[in-house]
Amino acid sequence: MDEINLRQKFLLILIIVTVSRNAISYSEDVAQSFRGLFTRHSNKRLSSIQADFVSNVSLDVCTGECVAAARFQCKSFSYDSIRRSCFLYAVNLNDPDVRLVDVEGRDHYETSYLKQFARLPSHEVRLMTSQSISSISPEECARRCILETRFKCRGFNYEHVVGQPVRCLLVESSPATGSQAAMTNEATDFYQKETEGAISSFINYGMGMLRPTITSEVYQRSVRGVTADGCAQRCLDETTFDCLSFDYVHEDDNRQNICHLSQYIAANVQGLVVDSVNPRHNHFERIERFLNYFYATPYAVIQGNNMKTFTKVTPNRCARLCMEEDAFVCRSFDYTVVPEATCLLSSKTSRDVGGLDTASGHVHHFEMKPLLDCGGNLTEPEGGFASPNWPRNYAHHENCVWNITTSRNKVIELRFTHLDLGLQSSDECSDEDDRLVVTDSGYRPYCVKPNTKMVTTKTNSVRLQFLSNAEVDAQGFRAFYRAEWTCNMLLKESPGEFASPKWPENYPSGSRCTWRITAPEGQRVHIVFTSFALEHHALGHCNEKLDHVRILDGGTVGSSLIGLYCGSRPSFAVVSSGQDVLVQFSSDNDPQASRPGFHAKFVFEAMNGSISDKDSRFINIGEGVEASKWQGTEEEDTRVVGSLLSSEDLLSARDESTSNGFRSAMWAIVTCLLLLVGALAVALFLVIRHYRRKINGEMEKSVDEVDSYPMESVPLQSIESSFRKNQFNNRVDLIGGAEAVAASCTITSRNEDAATTFEEEKLPSASTALMHPRPPPRLHRPQSSYGKYHEDNVKNINIEDKTQV
Repeated sequence: MDEINLRQKFLLILIIVTVSRNAISYSEDVAQSFRGLFTRHSNKRLSSIQADFVSNVSLDVCTGECVAAARFQCKSFSYDSIRRSCFLYAVNLNDPDVRLVDVEGRDHYETSYLKQFARLPSHEVRLMTSQSISSISPEECARRCILETRFKCRGFNYEHVVGQPVRCLLVESSPATGSQAAMTNEATDFYQKETEGAISSFINYGMGMLRPTITSEVYQRSVRGVTADGCAQRCLDETTFDCLSFDYVHEDDNRQNICHLSQYIAANVQGLVVDSVNPRHNHFERIERFLNYFYATPYAVIQGNNMKTFTKVTPNRCARLCMEEDAFVCRSFDYTVVPEATCLLSSKTSRDVGGLDTASGHVHHFEMKPLLDCGGNLTEPEGGFASPNWPRNYAHHENCVWNITTSRNKVIELRFTHLDLGLQSSDECSDEDDRLVVTDSGYRPYCVKPNTKMVTTKTNSVRLQFLSNAEVDAQGFRAFYRAEWTCNMLLKESPGEFASPKWPENYPSGSRCTWRITAPEGQRVHIVFTSFALEHHALGHCNEKLDHVRILDGGTVGSSLIGLYCGSRPSFAVVSSGQDVLVQFSSDNDPQASRPGFHAKFVFEAMNGSISDKDSRFINIGEGVEASKWQGTEEEDTRVVGSLLSSEDLLSARDESTSNGFRSAMWAIVTCLLLLVGALAVALFLVIRHYRRKINGEMEKSVDEVDSYPMESVPLQSIESSFRKNQFNNRVDLIGGAEAVAASCTITSRNEDAATTFEEEKLPSASTALMHPRPPPRLHRPQSSYGKYHEDNVKNINIEDKTQV
């Protein structure tokens, strides 16, 4: 069956208009598909007189009227949103003496057929042209190509040679068909019509091939004798490696086409090179997920309007950064391949700056496509949506509904990067305002308030309705959603499952979650933790002040403790003794301690432990599941799977957790203090024993020296000086502590024994000399030479000791 091209659609609409102009009625899907052919100018109209007028129609019908106009060539139209009137024009802003005029409540729409083409600056397709038209704009040339019926127009060369009239050259071939390569030409731009088939999943970067590298081979597979579309299909079907690009050679020396598949893109190998031997080759790169939302214009740039820069990122990553930017509305980005794979975000488009500049190096421009969807059913685990015509202002009289449904036991987290619905009245959810109404399944509808950043549903199904009035418009909203695991829920349906926030990704710090699982009367709860990876605790004991899971055998915080779990552990099971189980998860405020968390499945079983085969297979008893590979249950259910726990239960749970944490902390502190005191006692005992041994040894040595001197040859002054030295040292040790006192007592006793030996000389006792030192009595005894030397030496020692004191 031959495919129906756009021209046939136009003719079909034209027939409907001709048969009954008054009875014309476009379906919303068909009429809305034409919005992509026009560019909107808010609160503007043309200065010219309209060629036709249609009253009491919607914007989509007005768009279809312009496309299907038969009496004249409709180039633009204006729409009055208040009176719901349509004004059709045979001119546009490219015509002389035509300009825009400000007017409230009316928007002007210019045709934008160029959106259906991919521009390749400074390139041309060198084949015999099927039609040549002079002195027309690229927009008009694009319109001629789309509406051409004599041949299948696949694109056109647009020549802009200095000093000559511009020319539009329609061609029947393109690099996508594999019959002709795009060759470089500074004075020509090639516009390739949007293609179909596998080649539509790739961007053509024109003449060039991946730069060879020394360390690795840039091509992983090469195939001869295939078309460009066949080469693209092989890249998409490749399973041995991740094919991201291919180089296509048009007719080599053997007049065969060659397809080179690669896992690299130009940014990985520092750009492209041109083969001087055979320049008939083009480079194609895969349009990855986020690049699908952008128009690509290779070798073009917006000069001086970049607002944020990132380096060492891929084009797909750059596209995602633009879509998720929340500091400003990102509408386009420039991507520089060399030297650092740089991403330059901008709030401007080519229309805002009067066109793009041709880049001499490996720089490419990407502009966000307008999001035309007005509602839809979203069932993916994550995704995004926006007000119609984003990233530009939405139109009047919009009524869009999005239904988001995810798997059971999960809720939906909505994140708004931008939310601007114009001025709001004091009444919440007023019919006079533009508004976004959220209806959580089973709950009362409410309107999203201005400056809202995050909305989390209570169930796994939500309805969002966007309504705009006829008065004013605004920027609109951009939202992303993601299915998240429930937190603080009452779970009553078996089988079921729950997990830490954001599992299998790392859970956020400061998380507090409580799940109460309640089985029917006469049954108990069987839980299997399929994955468990929390923060590691020291000494092998779980500390409730750190990340942990606490399981209670009952439905209240006062129930008996089944276990406290932390760290990483293999799959394990927990079975309650009754019909209720309370599971509490807590993480501290340290983001560095965050881990993937845990995932658990549960079923209800009889008190004797019997369980159905279906439930046994569901929880996979005795088997673990890797977090990175688990994709969730296949079935989808819009039922409410649980309800929020009461605030009293959550508060008491937190109080209990805090109390238990305080008691654990106190026990830890007391244990540490006891260990510290014990260590100090042991250290003090060892120090005392060391000094006692040292002092006793020195004193015994001193007494032995005194006893070894012959009494008749040792002067009594020497004995007195030695005794005084021991006195001085003992007094210093006495100041040192209890051990010095003990040593002093020992020395005193020994000195008293020595004093008894010289009782006939009437010397004072050692204890008396220690407490009341005084000069010894003068003795009339001749001194030997040894005695004189010893006395002088003792005097020197006494001087040094006094200096130290």
